[in-house]
Amino acid sequence: MDESKIKETIEIDLTANTTLEQYIFYSDYSIENPDAIVEINGRTVIANVSINIITGNINAVYINFPTINKGDRVKIRISFYSSGVIQEVNGRKQFSYYIKFSQPVGYFYARLYMPKGYAVLTPIIPSPNKLESRENSLILEWSKKNLRSGEEFYFLVGFSQEIKEKFDLRILLILVLFAFVGGFYSGMLYKDRKAKERPEFLKSDEEKVIEILKEGPILQSELVKKLKVSKAKVSILLREMEEKGLIERVKDGRSYLVKLKEG
Repeated sequence: MDESKIKETIEIDLTANTTLEQYIFYSDYSIENPDAIVEINGRTVIANVSINIITGNINAVYINFPTINKGDRVKIRISFYSSGVIQEVNGRKQFSYYIKFSQPVGYFYARLYMPKGYAVLTPIIPSPNKLESRENSLILEWSKKNLRSGEEFYFLVGFSQEIKEKFDLRILLILVLFAFVGGFYSGMLYKDRKAKERPEFLKSDEEKVIEILKEGPILQSELVKKLKVSKAKVSILLREMEEKGLIERVKDGRSYLVKLKEG
């Protein structure tokens, strides 16, 4: 929408396992002007939407609707504006998004729509399942099946500043090709988890994290503020450090308490 704000739409398609009158969507990012449409068994119903900030600056969108009974098929569409998803990293823009699933999900997909006048650059993590050019715009899509409760998903996509002059679609497609190939290799590097092959921000920030943790345990949300990088980057970094045995994370409400690994 502008240099710092995006329009976000979340669509949930579910079959109720129990009686429901409310659905809550949690976001680590600031939310403005939420709106929702709810369909129960194909019939659109009135939904009341409210927003509240809970522990750890997590935003919660509450969608209230008429009672849903067990076995009812429900579609919920939530739209709102988000801030904090786009950062400036080494002179380039970067879309950085993190989501944690509060319940098991059979099928999940995410689509990132890049408007006309923007070009995708590396990194792209993870590599998209689908890449499509449409009317001088670009759509990236990721999908995942059988997600467990508590599972996390991260997206990192670099992109250029807005292009003021007329942009040749052929150039866009070339950039997309390079971005796709770069994203593929970035994803492979990430999966391999080899220190010599990880992105530079992981190498440099490990020492910063250790220095901070020497002063004592700290909430992951506070660590994000101290490192001054995106939540997604911090989550990836901490997971890498945890697997290497450098740190450990203990569940603390909807956040984690991070501390150095003893011994």
